[in-house]
Amino acid sequence: MDVLSNLIRYLLVFPLLAIIAWVLSFSPPVVFALSILGLIPLASLIGDATEVLAYHAGPKVGSLLNATFGTIVSLILLFALLRSGQTEIVKASIVGSILMSLIVIVGLSQLLGGLKNGIQRFDREMVGIAASMMMLAVTGLLLPTLLGFVHQIEFHKIISTSFQEPALITLSRLIAIILLAIYGLQVIFQFRQPSKVEEEMIEATASIEGSKWSIRQATGLLVAATLGVAIVSEILSGSMEPFGQSMGLSPLFLGLIVLPLAGTFSDILVGVRMALRNDLELSLSIASNSAMQDALFVAPLLALISSLVGQEMTLYFGIFQVLALLLAVSSVIVISSDGVSNWMEGVQLLAFYLMIALWFYFLVPASF
Repeated sequence: MDVLSNLIRYLLVFPLLAIIAWVLSFSPPVVFALSILGLIPLASLIGDATEVLAYHAGPKVGSLLNATFGTIVSLILLFALLRSGQTEIVKASIVGSILMSLIVIVGLSQLLGGLKNGIQRFDREMVGIAASMMMLAVTGLLLPTLLGFVHQIEFHKIISTSFQEPALITLSRLIAIILLAIYGLQVIFQFRQPSKVEEEMIEATASIEGSKWSIRQATGLLVAATLGVAIVSEILSGSMEPFGQSMGLSPLFLGLIVLPLAGTFSDILVGVRMALRNDLELSLSIASNSAMQDALFVAPLLALISSLVGQEMTLYFGIFQVLALLLAVSSVIVISSDGVSNWMEGVQLLAFYLMIALWFYFLVPASF
């Protein structure tokens, strides 16, 4: 267990502090900050427990476990926000999580792995498959976005992703079903034919925390951490709006840049670890799996179940958000096309993410 793992364990005090701050009615910025910090170690525990269970279950069941629990933190958090009516933040957070996976995890892995190991190589075919799946997912978000955008212009309405009409809702639901079907088929494919990279990922990530955890211990930690995420997510959803107002941050910026840190932090740690061990291919696999789960599973699932909680959510994500996704996927394809990586490519990706973050910061005023 390295220094970062020990640090994550110390952060487990923050979920308790978040609950105390909420009960004692501390200021929204304090409650929000403690909640975000509290989700990070809980997400890490869920990831560790899942990987240990996957290690004990073998590569086939392990792939299924990773596909099932890989997005549990994002799902719980976004569902809490959805129930509270913060639909636009939910959409922005989905886009932000994909950007975080494709740009930050890959960029940091290339940068730190390149600085330590020099030139690193990876399988271009694997990147190509992941890129094609991501382009499919982005297309699924682009089509409802174009429909909503065009219809708002035709109806002379103010351009807003909260726009709804029967055609847009129906298209979103049908495309959501298609995306979920693709994701389900991918999970079946991985279950029947787990790749060498997936087997290595299960073994490597489980060995980080030690495969000596028993199945009972890992299951208990998984259940406890999941309950913790549910509680802290409810607290965070209640403090989101007043926090944004007090800090002068727009819902779009909070969803795109701030919230994704909680759900992807553990993936960032594992991806960087693998790159430092000169296994960049495994880092890229972690990043691509995380991005695909958000795009092909989380977004369509929330769109389908949103009406059950009285908060209809379409796949109309806004032109600028989809444009950012297209730029991100294109950038990763260009940088990764030669199968060779160096630290300068990591710098380029991180600079791209910084520019995107600044763009969204200045794009819209702080309004809830």
